[in-house]
Formats: sequence, C-alpha cells, structure tokens
Amino acid sequence: MTSTLASAIATAGPAPGPAPALRLRGLVRRHGEVRALDGVDLDVAAGTFTAVMGPSGSGKSTLLRCAAGLDHPDAGSVEVAGTPLEGLSERRLTLLRRDRIGFVFQSFNLLPTLTAAQNVALPLRLAGRRPGRGEVRAALARVGLAGRERHRPGELSGGQCQRVALARALITAPAVLFGDEPTGALDSTTGAEVMDLLRALVDEEARTLVMVTHDPLAAARADRVVFLVDGRLAGELTAPTEAEVAARLTELRPAADGGARNGSAPHGGAPIGSAQAGNAQTGGVAC
Repeated sequence: MTSTLASAIATAGPAPGPAPALRLRGLVRRHGEVRALDGVDLDVAAGTFTAVMGPSGSGKSTLLRCAAGLDHPDAGSVEVAGTPLEGLSERRLTLLRRDRIGFVFQSFNLLPTLTAAQNVALPLRLAGRRPGRGEVRAALARVGLAGRERHRPGELSGGQCQRVALARALITAPAVLFGDEPTGALDSTTGAEVMDLLRALVDEEARTLVMVTHDPLAAARADRVVFLVDGRLAGELTAPTEAEVAARLTELRPAADGGARNGSAPHGGAPIGSAQAGNAQTGGVAC
C-alpha cells in the first residue's frame, strides 16, 4: 500500500455503519401546557425488537404515534428507513405509512363486515394493487390462521383478531412495525402466543419492531427496553429479564409521581444507542 493511499484511508476514517431503521431527534410534542415528549433522541437498529415502557402518562403512545407518522411533533425530526417525515405532504406521508410502516393496535381495528382475507388485503387494495394469488393466504398462514380466510372478526377470538391485524400490517413488508399494547386486550396465554409470533418475526425474518407495553413479561421478549418518564428518556436495558424490567419500573414510578426525572437523559443530550442485539379475557368476542 502506498503512503498516499494509506494517508487517504486514514483521513476518510472507518466506513459508516448502516442507517437505523428509525431515528428520532429532539422530538417534542405538547398537549396544551403539558410536554408529552420533551426532546427525545432515539435510534432503532434494523432487525431488532425494542420495547418502550414507563409509568402511565410518560409519553409512550405519543412517542409511538409520532414515530409512525400518525401524529405530528411540535419540534424535532423523525426518519423511517432513511426518509425524513418532516416536510412531507399529507399525501406523501400517507403513502409512506401505507408502504413502509406497519401498525398494530390494542383494539385490532378490523372492519367487522370484511373477512379476515379482505381485512389483510385492504392496504394493497387501497394502494390500487390487486393482491397476488395466494399472497393473502400466505400472510394469514404465517400468523397461524390458515383456513380462516373467510371468517369475519365476529367469528374469531381476540387472539385470532390480533393475528389478522398483524398479517394486515405485514402485507406491505414495512420497514418498521409498531405495536401499541398489542397484547393488552388478550388473556395471558393468548398474549404469550402473540409475543412468540412477534419474536419470531424479528429472529426469522429480520423485521424491525417497536412496541409499547405495560407488561414486564412482554417487554422481556425484546432485545432492548427503553424507559420514558415525563416525556424524557430515562435509561434502557439490553437483553432484559422480566425481573429487571419490573424492578426498573418500580424505581421510575416514584420519580414520575413526584415529578422528578430519575435517570433521564439531559435535554438535547446524546441519543440512546441502537443496541443490536393484558389481561382482559376476549374469548370469542367480536373484534
């Protein structure tokens, strides 16, 4: 190697790593006089599972909605798969959400008059694309619902409805899948089955998942748990256990109740790094 080439390589420095699947910088969202988010910086690496936790009112769902383009922050920036959401027209933002973002809600949000197959195919049809032969059937089979294509939500259990919602969110192969308490309306056994499925999507298909949850057992399935208090980051756990998550939540709740920000990152500080790494019975109730 010539000295000139060596000098050029040294000057250039190491090659940059892959861009995160999700990047938040200085995110602020106000609800009246309250700052639901207060300067959040966060990176989420592609192919990882991140859980977001914190006391009630800490800003978890607001963070998820802003990150998914369902709500507009008052300040700061959001990038999904390298695309900044700031400045996008409503039409382009709608297209981005449809094609690059998946969202699973606690309440399933299925259309009761449509079959499972029709609910799953809905994002493709709204995009003007006719689903390929077997595409919807394969999506339902992936979530364990082979043979249930013609069933309507009222004919399915809560866990099955959530699986239909998950298949619908995945049909467009989104860059990031968001879940807002996806097991919150399920019994413990069904919730564990849904968590097994979400974990498998990350491990077997390298999906990127960001999930808000109150359940330490569900959060322990993640590669990483990020904590919020008063709209600010309050630390994280990598490769967490249920006991570690529960203990951290116990530590954070007195701080939230007293208005303190125990362990929270300074406003405008460095982002938390992107480490690689439910109890209501629903039975057969309509979704």
